[in-house]
Amino acid sequence: MKKHLTKILVASTAILSLWVAILLTPANDFLSLTGLYHQPIPEHAEGHPVDPGKGYYIEEVSDGVYFLSGWSHNTMFVVTDESVIAVDAPPSLGEAYLAAIREVTDKPVSHLIYSHSHSDHIGFASQFEGASIVAHEATASILRDRQDPQRPIPTVTFDEAYTLDVGGKHIELTYHGPAHGPGNIAIYLPEDKVMTMIDIAFPKWVPIHEFAVAEDLDAYYKIYDVLLAKEFTHFIGGHAMLGSYQDVKDQQEYAIDIKNGAVAAYESVGGLAKLGERAANSPNTYVTVNFGLNRMAGKCEQAVVDKWAGKLAGVDVFTHSHCKRMVFHAMTD
Repeated sequence: MKKHLTKILVASTAILSLWVAILLTPANDFLSLTGLYHQPIPEHAEGHPVDPGKGYYIEEVSDGVYFLSGWSHNTMFVVTDESVIAVDAPPSLGEAYLAAIREVTDKPVSHLIYSHSHSDHIGFASQFEGASIVAHEATASILRDRQDPQRPIPTVTFDEAYTLDVGGKHIELTYHGPAHGPGNIAIYLPEDKVMTMIDIAFPKWVPIHEFAVAEDLDAYYKIYDVLLAKEFTHFIGGHAMLGSYQDVKDQQEYAIDIKNGAVAAYESVGGLAKLGERAANSPNTYVTVNFGLNRMAGKCEQAVVDKWAGKLAGVDVFTHSHCKRMVFHAMTD
């Protein structure tokens, strides 16, 4: 009996030692990358079948309106009776963007719309040489400072709203505040029931880190009501899947759940005064504050993950970062 218990103890110690070794070495990072620690991606969020030979996936969502997806970024272009209107120019698509356009038409690209200034979405715009570039004035101002030859300065700018009527296609461009960043606009085709706004909603997925690094959380939350006030069937968000009206509603509900959970978690610790008192009486105030933030974020995270698991992909990966950002917002708002 004693011998048997010794074997069990030795085996248990070996297993525990192996697990500790995995956690404390690069092996842990490798296992994390395999996804073994995370929830499986729901089938409805598994991604568009990008043709490896072409480097893109293309789908006509309305007459002449095409959804275009690369390995990591999505965009759209519109074929009118006269020419093509392109939206953004992600480097991840590169020259494959023009190849996709040429797959469906030989008409020239007359206009290029910048959704906003970020290079991951417009960093290959120089390929549309000769096109009239339309953007919000804030985007133009940023690009004048950047002086990036891959992101030519817009030739047509606006402040609140601008309308493009080209070859029978009507496109409404509107600005509703910084949200994701200054100059980030909504692009709406009312007749085609297509809405595009980049880096706000991530159909079938959650946003990446801290609401996709939204610069203004108040504007970020308000933008959902603006989008949902419009009638649309298809939504193109810049990443993740081709979406729908319901996808935007789901993302709004997810964001509201995070806000409510973060506020409740913050209130549960007694507010900033209590947190500050604990920090002041600790050996290292930063450690204590960070522990408090993580604990509150964890309280917020658990309820949100439980609700949205299996519905939104990545909910177990980035919800903690959203909750932590929102807890800090609740502390300072």
